[in-house]
Amino acid sequence: MAGIRLRRGPRNMAAGPLDAHIRSFTRSLRALKRSRKTISMYREAVAWFAAEHLLAGGQPNDIDHRHALDADTGRPVELETFDLVRDWEDVDRSHVETWIVRLHERGHKSSYVNNQYRCLQQFFRWLAEEEEIPNPMRKTKPPKVTVEPVPVFEQDETDRILAQAKGRGFLRRRDYALMSLLRDTGMRLQEIAGLTLADVDLDRRKARVTGKGERTRWVRFTPPTALALDRYLRERSRRDDAHLEQVWLSARGGPVSRSGIYQMIRRRAGQAGVPEVYPHRFRHHFSHEWLARGGAEGDLQELNGWESGQMLRRYGRSAAAARAQSHYDQVMSRVA
Repeated sequence: MAGIRLRRGPRNMAAGPLDAHIRSFTRSLRALKRSRKTISMYREAVAWFAAEHLLAGGQPNDIDHRHALDADTGRPVELETFDLVRDWEDVDRSHVETWIVRLHERGHKSSYVNNQYRCLQQFFRWLAEEEEIPNPMRKTKPPKVTVEPVPVFEQDETDRILAQAKGRGFLRRRDYALMSLLRDTGMRLQEIAGLTLADVDLDRRKARVTGKGERTRWVRFTPPTALALDRYLRERSRRDDAHLEQVWLSARGGPVSRSGIYQMIRRRAGQAGVPEVYPHRFRHHFSHEWLARGGAEGDLQELNGWESGQMLRRYGRSAAAARAQSHYDQVMSRVA
């Protein structure tokens, strides 16, 4: 089902004797001014590979036994094992390839496996330059990504979710304004969590967003969302922590974290009976709606802060498929 995120349990990232180089790699990324999210993604991917695969000799664990099952027999897939690896210099191409196979067998999406591959690729490129040792991934090819339609909401689902936050009171007005802004703009989770009061211009209906790579851009929102924000900000002004610069405040005081926003959206969606909702799905939906209503692709690329046209092409295909589905009855009714 589109939009479902598979959870495979906690990841082992105790890299032991391999951890020193991971920490050095992390420092080099900081020196290059990579974003905290990017650094965390790279570090965790390499540590996971080291702890769960190299230091375990590729031995299957409980996660593999539960998820790496043969499609015909239903029995666990036999994974290729090897001698434990405790030095990065001993890693070869087969170690990387067996890890990629292992992730595929667990049922992870191809895009996720490809992302893990790219993280390891960056690490081994750095390691080869730093230690002057052969790069085990020099001749490997990235896993193919299966293009899937981006998950979007059905026609009334966003209305049903927002309806759960309608009404008076601080929390209801906060949640309604936040989700309305997500629906109108397609902001990333880190972007909406990082909004400050100085970023929001209610009169001009726009907000300044700081996205990936600390790049800033302006996004627009609709009059109903401006009204919802105005109502929330009036409630916010009565609080003891109203002096804080962050737009979104928690019930207990202080800014709402990204995790807090994520959990709030999951809770409101659950109350509305809409499954598998997470903040990024609003971004998918905004992009789909923009293209389906005839919005210019170049404008969408600017509004979403995309540096290349890759994501635009992906969302464009999704919108084209949705248009075909919505026009089906109109066309086929003429045949009947």
